[in-house]
Amino acid sequence: MGAVQNNVALDRIKQMVDEGSFVELQSDVVSRNTDFSMTEVKEASDGVVTGYGLIDGRLVFLYSQNPEVLNGSMGEMHCRKIMEIYMQAVKIGAPVIGMIDCSGFRLQEATDALEGFGDILMALQDASGSIPLFTMLYGNCGGGLSLIPAMSDFNFMVKNEGKLFVNSPNTLEENYKDKLDTSAGDYQSVYSGIVDGVMSAEEIRGQISLLLQMLPANNTEGCVMADTTDDLNRAMEGMNESNYEADVFVQNLADDYLFVETKKDFATDMLTGFMRLNGITIGVVANRSEALTTMGMEKATSFIRFCDGYDIPLLTLSDVTRFETTTSEEKTLARSMAAMTAAMIDAEVPKVCLIPRQAFGTPYLMMNAKALGADFVYAWPNAKIGAMKGEQAAKVLSNVSASEYDQSHNSAAALARRGYVHKLIAPEDSRKYLLSAFDLLYTKNKSVTLKKNSLR
Repeated sequence: MGAVQNNVALDRIKQMVDEGSFVELQSDVVSRNTDFSMTEVKEASDGVVTGYGLIDGRLVFLYSQNPEVLNGSMGEMHCRKIMEIYMQAVKIGAPVIGMIDCSGFRLQEATDALEGFGDILMALQDASGSIPLFTMLYGNCGGGLSLIPAMSDFNFMVKNEGKLFVNSPNTLEENYKDKLDTSAGDYQSVYSGIVDGVMSAEEIRGQISLLLQMLPANNTEGCVMADTTDDLNRAMEGMNESNYEADVFVQNLADDYLFVETKKDFATDMLTGFMRLNGITIGVVANRSEALTTMGMEKATSFIRFCDGYDIPLLTLSDVTRFETTTSEEKTLARSMAAMTAAMIDAEVPKVCLIPRQAFGTPYLMMNAKALGADFVYAWPNAKIGAMKGEQAAKVLSNVSASEYDQSHNSAAALARRGYVHKLIAPEDSRKYLLSAFDLLYTKNKSVTLKKNSLR
């Protein structure tokens, strides 16, 4: 029996890859099950199309579930094909894109299907950190299957079609479809921390293509570089403390003004994403809010660990003064603080910090201060940096005014004199100095070798 030439799963792959580049693998696989009339259902590909192809010239492995075959349900051989795609991709060193549209485990195959899914999870975990993992949710992704996007790096939901849930929405008492659909993209992108975007399939293709161009194919490829025609000495005209916004700043900082944001709708107090500086891919972590939140720190933590795992340099924009102060946040803040701090310290990639306006207390340290391993720390001349704001310090120290304390302890100049800031830079010169810093750090650790002994 040959490959199925026309089906939804194959069409979705063809829409994703460069024309004529897809090579299908294991197209003749069929279910081995004979229970419950399954002998009558012997669809080629067993409900999932797998193979490899190119996306704008970049090699990727793909699998796409076919909702037209037993509603895209997962049986033993269906699972085995997906498992082998992850295994092959790790051996070759290329990303995987999973296209999910599944009604769940195939009950006719029961434990065989469940064990097969366990094999997928083993292969997925083995691939995690070795190759970038993408998922696209075209339809249902529920129950245990939600582990696949949760264990992947980048996830997109097709608008008005993709559904992501652990418990079916109709089993939740507080879930009303006319008011709240917990499986919908609009809900999951805001609250789960799994979804990078909810958009049309064509738009998702564009986002994945951008990410593939910016990211290494695997964890051994090293720092990604591309040609740029942007002016290396371009000034950021009009940039200053009064009009600073993280989004606008990053957009203007990046080569050709291109910034690819991740987890856009989740924890919007924290900005994460990728840009290029002089052609080098840089990961960005920036505060949009003065307060660090649990979800914001979780978002930053996973992003930092991804960048470190794939040798992507990190830029932090530290504009933070406190932690969110609510009873709900108090339950989870310390744990999230510890995770983010550990991720920042553990990261061995080049790390540069810019303080544009203000950075105080422990949040200042956590956003990549020199003490936590930043290779370079820059600050704008009027930035305030310290343990506590002047007006608060003046209430504790009765013999000093707020302005005196700010001048002696919280000014950027004071921090520079103490060696905690490497250089004060004018806002409009930020691009030139940050670009130069990452160029300088390009060989970080590469030229360092263990010496046998001291020569003196």
